[in-house]
Parts: sequence; C-alpha cells; structure tokens
Amino acid sequence: MKRHAFTLVELLVVIAIIGLLSTVAVVSTNSSKMNARNAQRKANLVQISKALELYFSQNNGYPSTSDQWWGVTSTYYSHSDSGASGWIPNLAPTYIGVLPRDPNTGKVNPSSALAACQTTATENNFIYRSDGVDYKLLAHCIPEGTMAANDPFIDPQRTTWAWGIFTPNARNW
Repeated sequence: MKRHAFTLVELLVVIAIIGLLSTVAVVSTNSSKMNARNAQRKANLVQISKALELYFSQNNGYPSTSDQWWGVTSTYYSHSDSGASGWIPNLAPTYIGVLPRDPNTGKVNPSSALAACQTTATENNFIYRSDGVDYKLLAHCIPEGTMAANDPFIDPQRTTWAWGIFTPNARNW
C-alpha cells in the first residue's frame, strides 16, 4: 500500500533538525554582532586618539580633566558629548564631530570581568583622564567575550576589562 503522508516520527525528526539549525544560526549571529561591536570600540579609540593628537598640535597640550577620570558612566561622573563639559573637554565639535559612545551603551556586559559591568547598564562607555601633558583613554567594561593576551589595546592596569590608548607616561594610571 502506498503512503501519502509523513509519519509522526518523520515530522518530529524534521522539526528537531530545523530547531538545531536555527539555534546554530542565532549563536553565530550573536558572535558576529559581538565582534562587530568590539571592532567599533577599537575604531572609536583610534579616532579619538587622532583628534587628541590634533588638539595637542594646535594647543601644546591635551584637554585636561585635572587628572580625574571623566566619562558618561555612573562611576566616572556624567559629562556631555561635546564642548567644555564634554567627557573630553573642548575636543568636540572642533577636533571631532561628536565624542562617540560605546556601541553597547545602556546595556550590561555579562561577559565583563568587572562585576559592576555585569549588573550596571551605565558602566559600558569610554572614559578619559588627562593632566594636560599626558592622557589615558579607556573603553570601560569591555570587551565582550575574552581578551587576547597579545591585543595591543589591552590596558596594562586593567588587563581583563578595559581597552586603552595612552601616552607612555600615563601607562600606569
């Protein structure tokens, strides 16, 4: 006798295979998004550092925060994205259009090695410190995922939860 329909077992096998394939697709998509956000963070650090060097060449010093950390996080004060009250004072809009924010701003980072970043949504952002002579710029509470030991952006003082760009004398801040 000829069959004209699928059996229940055949249907269940097909549904299980589709479920497995969709799970793999979602996981790989999330990984790609995470890698894209990490790449954006590094590009932002480089872009800001170039604007800082342009500022330095025209003003014989870096924008000063009186040797305090400034940023747009709950821990490191709350500053704007441009002007004298910008988290890097007077850098935007003259030397850079707008000071960038972290691509994951407003979200927690459960993969961060710093506990506050895993639970506080306002910690993922860039922070800056300068005495006018030297500076340190950090991508705070990141990266997402694990950090490679040979990554040139690793901050030597925060090896598990921050990327940075800095002048040589600010290395140990």
